[in-house]
Amino acid sequence: MKTLFLSLATLAIMLTSCSVNFQGVTANYARMNNYYVNNYFKNGTHKLVIQNQQEFDNVFGGAAIMGRNGQPTSIDFRHQFVIAVILPETDRLTTIETVMLKRLGDRLYYSYIIEEGHRTSYSMRPFTAVVVDRNEPSDVVFQRVTRQDLENAGIQYTGPSTARPPL
Repeated sequence: MKTLFLSLATLAIMLTSCSVNFQGVTANYARMNNYYVNNYFKNGTHKLVIQNQQEFDNVFGGAAIMGRNGQPTSIDFRHQFVIAVILPETDRLTTIETVMLKRLGDRLYYSYIIEEGHRTSYSMRPFTAVVVDRNEPSDVVFQRVTRQDLENAGIQYTGPSTARPPL
């Protein structure tokens, strides 16, 4: 009987630890624009909290473009840090979008969604990154979510969908 109770308790803990947390206070962040992942940064999936310029420069390079808002997002590491999710190189059109950033206690919960689309004739290194004020906790829990998770939580997500090839 004691073994059955311990097994059920362990199962309950495992099931609740896999659930997505959408509770907490919304934390302020800004999307990081006009950067690319450096070619020499190791391939694979990475979930990063970047605290200083040296760490940042090892991962990202600036990619200024013509036009309004074409400069890379300015980051002051004395007052800010970066949260990033980087995926392996792929030939599929792939987007990673920040869904929300919530503060609960001394942790941030960073929820993001990945959508994979059609094959392309080129390869890309999908990533997303946000700039966060240092007054927020830097202990980050990364939560990959699906449209179904969001729907179940009553959250309307209207982000881009890459599931269909362009017309």
